[in-house]
Amino acid sequence: MVNWMKATLFYADILGFSALAARPRARRALEQLSDVAHLLSTDDSLARYLQRPVWRARYGLSDSIFLLGADPIEACASAAEFFFNLAFYNATQSAPVLMRGAITFGEVRRTRAIFPETARANLVGEAVVRAVQLERSGAKGPRLLISAEVARAMEKSKLNSLLDTTRDGAAELLWLLSPDVSLTDGLLIGDVVAAAVRLALGAAHSREAVEHYIAYLDLCVRSLLRLKRYLPEAAEVALRKAALKKLRHRLDRVLDDLGDNGRATRQALERLLE
Repeated sequence: MVNWMKATLFYADILGFSALAARPRARRALEQLSDVAHLLSTDDSLARYLQRPVWRARYGLSDSIFLLGADPIEACASAAEFFFNLAFYNATQSAPVLMRGAITFGEVRRTRAIFPETARANLVGEAVVRAVQLERSGAKGPRLLISAEVARAMEKSKLNSLLDTTRDGAAELLWLLSPDVSLTDGLLIGDVVAAAVRLALGAAHSREAVEHYIAYLDLCVRSLLRLKRYLPEAAEVALRKAALKKLRHRLDRVLDDLGDNGRATRQALERLLE
C-alpha cells in the first residue's frame, strides 16, 4: 500500500560524516553516529524536539534522518531549535557533532519497506529528492536550508526574523536565534558562537574543516547581526561571552588567508563590531 500526502519534509545528516566514514575502520564516524543515536533515543530535551506532535513520522538511515510534518512553520521552528540545542550540547567538544539539513514541502509517498525485517516503511517522492539535493548544494557548514515554497511561507509568518539567504542565494534559517527572536538568550547563543570561533581558529590543518567552520562562523556573525537589530543588549552579551572583540585580529588573519572566500565574513564581522 502506498500512502500519498502533501507534507513538510525535514532531512538532515551529520556534517562531515562521509569524510570520516571513508577512513580506515571509520572510528570517529562510528563514534559520532553512536552519539547522535544515543541523544535522539533518550528522553532529554534534545530528543523531544524531534518527538513533537508536528512530526507525523520519523525515519533514519545511517547518519541521515527524515521527518514528516504537516505545518511548514511549526516544522521549521522545531528543526531550528533542534539544531541550536545540538550545537549547544556539543559547544565544549573539540570535534563537535553538527548537522546540516534541508526542509521542503511537497509530495511524499510512504510505502512498504524493501526489507521488512529491518524496517517498517520506506519513503519516496519529489519532496524527498529535493530535500536531499538542497542539503548537498551550496554553502558549506551546519546550514538549515529551506526550499522556495517554505521560504515564502516563512516570509508571511512570525518566524520571518529567522529567514536569510546564503552567499549563493539559497534560503536558510538562522537557527542560532530563537523562533521567537525576542526570547533569544544572549548567554546561550554566546556559548555556541564561542564554539564556532574556536573551531574556525583551530581548523587550519584541514581544508574541508576550514570551509565548514568558517561557514559556521559566518552563520554565527549573521545571526548576531540580526539579533543586534531586534535585541541589541542580548547581542552584546553574546559578543562578550564569545570574546569576539578580543579575538578579532586572530579571526581577521584566518579570514585574510582565505582570500575571496573569507572576505564576506570579514566584512560582516566588521559591521557587527563597529
